[in-house]
Amino acid sequence: MDKYVTRSKIGYPCSSSTNPSTASTIAPKIQKKIFISDVDLESLEADPGIRKPIAEYNPNIRDDIRRYYIHKKPCQPKDHKFPKTKFGKEMQQFFPNWFKDRKWLEYSITKDVAFCLCCYLFKNEYESRGDVVYAAFTKTGFRAWNKATERFRAHVGDVNSIHYKCFNKMLDLMNESQSIRTSFDKKSKKEKSESGRRLSASVDVTRFLLKLGLSFRGHD
Repeated sequence: MDKYVTRSKIGYPCSSSTNPSTASTIAPKIQKKIFISDVDLESLEADPGIRKPIAEYNPNIRDDIRRYYIHKKPCQPKDHKFPKTKFGKEMQQFFPNWFKDRKWLEYSITKDVAFCLCCYLFKNEYESRGDVVYAAFTKTGFRAWNKATERFRAHVGDVNSIHYKCFNKMLDLMNESQSIRTSFDKKSKKEKSESGRRLSASVDVTRFLLKLGLSFRGHD
């Protein structure tokens, strides 16, 4: 029968062919996007003035980065000797008591400017939708100490402001993480082991299909 039938070689690498198969040329690119190496969370920069923007991380790990910074809490150095800057005829500086009741406020020692943690974590989601997110508390930093409390209020704005939306997203991510962790901790040792095996099997199957360029359910 074999002499009358030409067997399909779709999805199988051909060592005798001089042209690379579709799977060998496409799969590595797909794998690179989906299976990104783990980031060493402990190596992430704490100082908001020099840390990497969230938008520069792979979308698949952004929530992990966000959870790390939320768990670490805002960068609020209180024993630092804050430098003074001249505004008009007076010298002004950042006051650590501004941290009180402002859990979102951060201070960069390297740049002597203030930032907003929740807007740093989620501003890119609103920028991608065309919303205007001012750079003072998210990119360049804020240093107008003579108008600090006034500008803090303006940045927070009303309940429909970008800041409030970012703050609520931060709370949602915290609650989601706690809910998943609490649910998993309640499982027995046997259930955890079985869940781990099922997850590993799913990942192995996905890697195998991607490596060979095969479809998941018979579709392209």
